[in-house]
Amino acid sequence: MYYETKKSKPFGMVLILTLLAIIIVILIMFMRKIENNYLSVSKFSETTETDNVISNFSLKDLAKNSSYSVVGVSKMNEKNTSVFVQNSEEQLGIGSGIIITSNGYILSNYETTGGEGETCFVTLKSGSIYPADVKWSDPNLDISIIKIAAENLLFLTMGDSNNIEIGDEFYILSNSTGYEFNENFNKLLISKARTTLKIIEDEITNYSEDVVKVNLNILPLYNGGAVLNENGELFGIASTKLDSVIPINRIKNIINSLKENENFKEAYLGVHGFDNNFLKYLIPDYSLKLGIYVEKIDENSPVYDEIFPEDIITKIDDYELSTFQELSEYLYSKSPKDKVTLTIIRRTKEIILDVTLKEKPRLT
Repeated sequence: MYYETKKSKPFGMVLILTLLAIIIVILIMFMRKIENNYLSVSKFSETTETDNVISNFSLKDLAKNSSYSVVGVSKMNEKNTSVFVQNSEEQLGIGSGIIITSNGYILSNYETTGGEGETCFVTLKSGSIYPADVKWSDPNLDISIIKIAAENLLFLTMGDSNNIEIGDEFYILSNSTGYEFNENFNKLLISKARTTLKIIEDEITNYSEDVVKVNLNILPLYNGGAVLNENGELFGIASTKLDSVIPINRIKNIINSLKENENFKEAYLGVHGFDNNFLKYLIPDYSLKLGIYVEKIDENSPVYDEIFPEDIITKIDDYELSTFQELSEYLYSKSPKDKVTLTIIRRTKEIILDVTLKEKPRLT
């Protein structure tokens, strides 16, 4: 009897100590989880001038946090007070803008802001209203970059829109009124990754190359809206005029130049047409997965008498081309009077052409 009692005591102690150890481990894990959740919420709530990147949060958080970087843009500084473009009878619209730098550069639409040298007004979520100068614009792409005198603004990180594919899921956030906030948030699906729009206005044909089509009609309430992924990265801006999304990679080099030099002189080639994926329809026997199809050359283009409709541009310098976006991005990295070499296929003949780029004429 004495032997059995003596054996049971240490066994009971071991069992008790084991249970206590398990309870302590569980408590430590629980406390760490609470601490991590607290740190995540604190990080999300902190306001800094760094990139506004969101991860592992709900769509409600995505919309709320990104909304500080999506502003109202208008030619009106208050209700019923308008500024007109070149004394025109037609008042420009109102729409959204996207803060893209901490020191006041904002991406918007040409149809909303007007061209270079124009003045418009920006309303921040705080209610503050700033006059803005148009620093750069492209009426064919319906894009403008404007600047306000403000610092330490929350801005959106730019994603890589070259990776967009059909079926990708994004979100659009806009402010539809311009002078007072009326936020709109919706889900988008990419329905056509890249396309060229041929626009005829007043018997003049213009081209908007490499825009992105989505499953949602870009109504005026979405004009200038930010197209975001689930992490809050900016992939494009919406245009009602084009009923499309302009991918952010089209203008990254322009934004970087404005940030560094406070100006941007755009190198100009003046050719328009279609991406390589259209070539099988335009030239059925064309077999290369390389090259862009030229349909039109501007009269003031530096290659007006040297490149012709139906030519195929396969390279600029040593950079192979399959989309007009690639050509645009490369040209945005150049300056007027820079020299480039174009490789062209004309029917079955390859032509090497040295070109001095011009400065792009601006419509104001």
